[in-house]
Amino acid sequence: MSSVKVTPLSTNSKLNPKFGAIVTGADLNNLSDVEFRLIQEAIYIHKVIIVKGQHNLDPVNQFNFVHRLDPGAKEVHGFETEDVTEETTGVLGPRFHTIPGSKGVTVVGQGYQGDDHYGLKGITVRSTTHVDAHIEPLSPEELENQQTRFGAFHFDGVIYGSYPSRVTTLRCVRAPKGPDLTVRWDDGSGRSMRVKPGLTAFLDSAQLYNLLTDEERTLADHSQWEPAPQPYVWTGTRKIRNCGLGMAPGGQTVSLDQLPTWTAEKVYKFPMVWVNPITGVKSFQILPDVVRRLYMKSGPQGEERVVDDGEEIRLWLNDILDRICIPETILVPEYEEGDVVMFNNWEVLHSSIDYPTSYGPRTMHQCHIPSSTFPVGPVSV
Repeated sequence: MSSVKVTPLSTNSKLNPKFGAIVTGADLNNLSDVEFRLIQEAIYIHKVIIVKGQHNLDPVNQFNFVHRLDPGAKEVHGFETEDVTEETTGVLGPRFHTIPGSKGVTVVGQGYQGDDHYGLKGITVRSTTHVDAHIEPLSPEELENQQTRFGAFHFDGVIYGSYPSRVTTLRCVRAPKGPDLTVRWDDGSGRSMRVKPGLTAFLDSAQLYNLLTDEERTLADHSQWEPAPQPYVWTGTRKIRNCGLGMAPGGQTVSLDQLPTWTAEKVYKFPMVWVNPITGVKSFQILPDVVRRLYMKSGPQGEERVVDDGEEIRLWLNDILDRICIPETILVPEYEEGDVVMFNNWEVLHSSIDYPTSYGPRTMHQCHIPSSTFPVGPVSV
């Protein structure tokens, strides 16, 4: 009899009561096949789960769990593929610190991690913040006054030369300490929400699909999007909107002939809608900051229209994204030191939330691997 228990979260969203769950009674260092299948199923049903009490999780066992979810995948972190170099990381920021002997668990967060953190000597972690990404970042004074923003909602994966990671795991090793923060939209709406420091925000891409009109869903089902080659360099000087989702006007992309070396066969055309392999649920899944081209079809008999005008793409996507980027549909699940956050990277978008440096360092052990298979759409396109 397994002691693993899955308890759905109570969320604000009336449209999707299965968004988020708590898992107790698990030991990720020593999972039976039955317990593994329970957790795997929970990830795909609830999209985001918090596995409690994993203080003693060995980093290599965290990696092995992720690889167990996709045994056909290469044993490499999703941002440590052969196509990721100092030259190609672009807006992703500095290369991650990989824990020695872990196969591919990296340390993400902020601040000095100590003289020896799992074999990493004297490292200081600096992840990309909203100050790097937003069109109108908050001032240092506002940040220290407990005001903050979502950084940039995204899913994980290089997407150039490798497929997006299926599942991401984040173990909270050390959380910043301080008063709750106010996340501001600063888009004229007056929206804000209160959060504890050091957490991660999630948006449900399946819920976003359900917010489309019938006509839009039919179009999305039959359409594709294409990122730029070397997408995190290509995005150039463009910035994200203050809400953390969708592109702001202005800025310039990098011309294709000025990008780091690339080849056309490593640039994939993704379906706009990705189908959950276990539940069959459809998600509107796009990375708005790297889309270079849309292939739009109104239906099975419709003529394909190729859209490569950046401003048209930006406005079309922002109109859709605005429907989901509201406090009522954003999940910020609370987790504690020792907990592991796991999420279906093909069905949610996630974002870090900045906090004042005075709150201290944040230490997260992160792992995701490039998928062995391509996301499947609802129709053959």
